[in-house]
Amino acid sequence: MELTAFDSDTVLTDFLTKYLDNELERGEKGAFEEYLEQNEKEREFARKVSQGKKALNWFASQLEEDESLNSELTAGTAFGAEK
Repeated sequence: MELTAFDSDTVLTDFLTKYLDNELERGEKGAFEEYLEQNEKEREFARKVSQGKKALNWFASQLEEDESLNSELTAGTAFGAEK
């Protein structure tokens, strides 16, 4: 994956985290979205991170619902893996 400004700017990374967690104030959110509109690499990176976060949230909800999968993951035997 190509490097983005997120790789070297911790303040920008903090904005991304707060943006994805819906913790930015209205003005901050608008300014960050404008930044993303103007910066293609960062916009694409933010999109991929958002998709990854949604996938992890979905997976966590499956673990909560499926006690046996949770046990297998904890034991290291899920998906045919040997511990």
